[in-house]
Amino acid sequence: MKTFFTLLKEKWLLGLSLFFILPFASIAQPDYDFRNGTLISGTDLQAGAKYRFNNVRSGVDAFVTLTFISPGITVTELDGASGYPEALQPTLKVNPNTNGYLEMYFEFLYAGTNNPYVQSRVPVTCIDVDGIKNYDGAGNGIFEFDELDLGGGYVNYDLLGTELQMSHTGNIFRGYNMAGIDYPGRDTAAKQVMFTAVNTNISTATIRVGVDNKASISATRLRSVYFKEFWYANGLLPSAGLLSFSGIQKVNGNELNWELAADCGFTGITIERSSDGKKFTSIEYKTIPVLSQKLRQNYTDAVQTDGMVYYRLKLQNANGKYSYSEILIMKSKTTAVQGFKVYPNLVESGATINLSAARNENAELMIVDLGGRILSRQQTRLSTGNNSIQLNDTDHLIAGNYLVVLSVGNETMTQKIIKR
Repeated sequence: MKTFFTLLKEKWLLGLSLFFILPFASIAQPDYDFRNGTLISGTDLQAGAKYRFNNVRSGVDAFVTLTFISPGITVTELDGASGYPEALQPTLKVNPNTNGYLEMYFEFLYAGTNNPYVQSRVPVTCIDVDGIKNYDGAGNGIFEFDELDLGGGYVNYDLLGTELQMSHTGNIFRGYNMAGIDYPGRDTAAKQVMFTAVNTNISTATIRVGVDNKASISATRLRSVYFKEFWYANGLLPSAGLLSFSGIQKVNGNELNWELAADCGFTGITIERSSDGKKFTSIEYKTIPVLSQKLRQNYTDAVQTDGMVYYRLKLQNANGKYSYSEILIMKSKTTAVQGFKVYPNLVESGATINLSAARNENAELMIVDLGGRILSRQQTRLSTGNNSIQLNDTDHLIAGNYLVVLSVGNETMTQKIIKR
């Protein structure tokens, strides 16, 4: 299940017109490992049962409570053996002519305690949300569906190949199988019946795994919830498989480094350069093989200049679609500020700015809307070395896209944020 939270590419005029794209990181291994849960209250596999999972990640435990089970639905396993050991994989028995679900409430905790632990980023992928068009031989089918409430966030899935009907109500992303094609077992081979949702700074999540059995006979369905992010060749986030893009100034030129996620779907990368941040030209092309693991690449541009140089990556997939990385700016002289980042990019009530300053210096932070209006100004003092600054004045912002602008002397740096 999923719905779409669309990433917008905006052109901004703030000194220079630059293309900014909100990047998202990928994790090669599951972010959370759910196995060997222990029943701590209630009746096993019944509504109200509460389980503790230890060490779902370093320093993190989790409660999983079965908050609701629809009439006509029986949970025969909370975590079936087939599929992925790290995923949570309920098995449901569904009565004839029954439309219902199992609802699970996840709570993340400090390891060894019952205290809530806010997680900086939680990805959830629903796997094998499939069905059977003619299940009982009389033309009546069975169709799975999932619903995710992560309190908001974004979702990604294959726009061109999906067999799911997607909807979004409030904070709930819902995916309902419409094709009625069965994919036996629990695996990630059929991305057309998968979706991935992500949210930041949360300690709880509600997940429903459901089945709409329109047939006159009962069914047993294998469900799977995987706390791992996946990329889709025709997804809403086509450039999400780019894990990092950075540059280093060296004697022989500017060395560009980037890393691609496993299964990112890219077939080629074009390195582009600009002298003004507006008009880019191609300087190198690299073919990308089919990836089963992360890939690191680099390229050294032997350009000689006394001014600024702008770089971006043009990422192409097998269908000819392409997207761009964020723009990397490099200078021939030491800059006053480096590594300017706003975390998180998806802002709810506050954010932190991290940067490295070459010297003690006054700076100004601004929040700017899509129309170029300055909504707030914040004066700050930078110290030589690493700095962490709390970004104020975000509570009054309405939901939407903004730009955080840092002005230090004659330098201006920008970072895109989204207010939820």
